Amino acid sequence: MAAAMSSENSLSKLPGSPKMQLGPRKMYGVMAVLVCNLCEQMTYYSVMANLILFCTSVLNYSSPEAATISLVFSGTVLFINVAGGYIADSLAGRYNTILGAGLIYLIGLVMIPVSSVDYKDVFGRSEDGSALDMTVEARRVYFLGGLVFVALGTGGIRANIGAFGAQQVQGLGEQAVQSFFNWFYWFINAGALVAFSGVAYLQQNNSWVWGLSVPFFSMSLALAVFVLAKGTYRHTPPAESVLTAVFSVWRKGCGHFDKVRKTKGGPYDDVTVDGAVSVLRVIPVYLLMIFYWVIYSQMQSTFFLQSERLNIKIGDVKIPAAMLAIFDILIILVFIPLVDRVIYPLFRRLGHPLKQLQRMGVGLLLVGGSVVTAGVVEVYRKQVMSGRGAVIQVLGDEKFNASSMSVLVQVPQFAFVGASEVFASITDPWFPDDINNGKAEYLFFLLGGMMLVNFISFVFVARRYTYTPLPTEVSDAEESDAEVSDAEDQTEEGARVTTGKPSDTT
Repeated sequence: MAAAMSSENSLSKLPGSPKMQLGPRKMYGVMAVLVCNLCEQMTYYSVMANLILFCTSVLNYSSPEAATISLVFSGTVLFINVAGGYIADSLAGRYNTILGAGLIYLIGLVMIPVSSVDYKDVFGRSEDGSALDMTVEARRVYFLGGLVFVALGTGGIRANIGAFGAQQVQGLGEQAVQSFFNWFYWFINAGALVAFSGVAYLQQNNSWVWGLSVPFFSMSLALAVFVLAKGTYRHTPPAESVLTAVFSVWRKGCGHFDKVRKTKGGPYDDVTVDGAVSVLRVIPVYLLMIFYWVIYSQMQSTFFLQSERLNIKIGDVKIPAAMLAIFDILIILVFIPLVDRVIYPLFRRLGHPLKQLQRMGVGLLLVGGSVVTAGVVEVYRKQVMSGRGAVIQVLGDEKFNASSMSVLVQVPQFAFVGASEVFASITDPWFPDDINNGKAEYLFFLLGGMMLVNFISFVFVARRYTYTPLPTEVSDAEESDAEVSDAEDQTEEGARVTTGKPSDTT
């Protein structure tokens, strides 16, 4: 409730022109989008939180196989984002795409718990005395099939929910849209916080069935809130896809983009042409950001494997191995209001506003620090184990040979990732089935060194990048539907430079 009130006050009382006020009806629509986003994020991260542990303890996958499934699943969501955006832009519209994706989502959220049920307790035994249960192969089919539907659903929603929310404050100026995205991202992490703490604890220490059923209920709530606010939303009809327009401008204007402008007798207005040219200019920046997300993805893969092999007991309580991710989230929840209200305004008052690429550069350095820290932790973890500091611990009915070092030694590496997200937003031979026998620290140090090289390349590109100013206000009386769509895409693209996880911003 406190988060919702803070967001509402932030959005409804923004400084600037007299137009920058949201009435109660529109504010209800904005809040519905934010709550829907919170519930969807809780759903997604409840599935992701213990995915590796479920794969190894219930589905009998090896640790490298489980890490691969986790990375493929999260990576697939990114590609589906592109399709989800295209469908919304050119065919169904954002509202219908979000709703349709949510219904697909629910199919997967039914299949995943089905893969965890102990059917011996449900059906007992057959006449010959054999237990009536689902085979491991069948469980894998249901689980992996469920992940496919979840990926389709979350990809379709995440491609559009942020843009749809920003659409509701369109016309209030750049600051209003930026503020919406800041709070939108805050709600993302609030949902993830619940998933990595409460839901992950339920899954690891109590019941896979109930723990994997929670996502179904949270997604159902998300859709209910979203649909009930339908009458308050500002809708724009589907038109030409942004992707189609951009590729067309590139093809027809190859070598000389001015010739495709309407003022020069071409088919496209200046906004569309300028946008297509801007995409070309920003591609090197985003290519260099790919490696950022490679390191970011270690939280749900290699960092988790490391957590399983550290002492997860805090006193007499076995915390979820997935719970370390909340330190990434807590840093974000604290830092976003801080940078939004204190740090960035301070730099503006000093006459040195931090540009988007400068913020992203800070994020690159911080995320590089996370894997270097993880490498140091890995070295000491194995040293403690070799010196008779090993313990046997059970997570999700699976036994692990772990170090007696507290899992809390991982807090700094997760905090580095969280701090990096505020500014920016693999399985290989070093990871055998038991990482105690591998060289995970080499991977972490390699990633850190590669990020340093990546950062130097990023600085080179950023210093040569020319910023295009965004429009600060659009009059409702002046804009046509087509102009609204074009302005949304520009504003959305600018806001996305500094906010969002990979699957939230594609």
